[in-house]
Amino acid sequence: MTKGTRKRSGQSGMTLVETLVAIAISGMIVSAIYSLFQTHHRIAVRQSQTSLMQQELLSAMSLISEELRMCGFSAQGSPGFGFAHRPGTDEPDYGRLTTESAIYCSQDWNMDGIANENGSGSLREHAGFRLNVANDGSAKKVPDNVLRKYDTGAVHWQPFSTNIGDLRFTYLDEGGAVITEAHEHTEKIRGVRVTITAIPDPSRARLGIGNRTLSTTVWCRNTHVEKMP
Repeated sequence: MTKGTRKRSGQSGMTLVETLVAIAISGMIVSAIYSLFQTHHRIAVRQSQTSLMQQELLSAMSLISEELRMCGFSAQGSPGFGFAHRPGTDEPDYGRLTTESAIYCSQDWNMDGIANENGSGSLREHAGFRLNVANDGSAKKVPDNVLRKYDTGAVHWQPFSTNIGDLRFTYLDEGGAVITEAHEHTEKIRGVRVTITAIPDPSRARLGIGNRTLSTTVWCRNTHVEKMP
């Protein structure tokens, strides 16, 4: 045997123990990286969901506030416009209410003195908002957490905001005092405090994301012209 051959035969690779230790260390590193990735992923999802909830709240509040400000408008001072719903003979109500959990009001958008139930422009004369409502105006047996707006078309309650857990209205008189039994005293309503609560999407419930609530007070510009017919 030559000297070179004897030198090569004396070299050895990694032992079994060394190999197992290397595998264990590699596994720990991979596990740590995966755990870090999961943590950052959860944070990103939470931030995304929270941002979405905030957007839903702001969008819903903006639309409701904009429409409520015009409640009772009538350029000619025509009676019957405001928070009271007075459907004509044999006309369905479709669940239009002025209560703690639902709101409805009308305005004379086309200035003909009538709260038109159909036809061109009729949608602009009605502002109604409810949560968990079926198309016929009844409350859904199984809440879907969808906020809907009243429509004069075939679909009477159009969805426009999802994952809304609660919707509340507090009615105020001219001096800012709360009106109890507001549906019986619609002529006194001058302002509405709107409170909306957004909830996480059910698929994100395990992330422990809290609800988000937004509240504002809308003073209606035209309710002082509401008159009883």
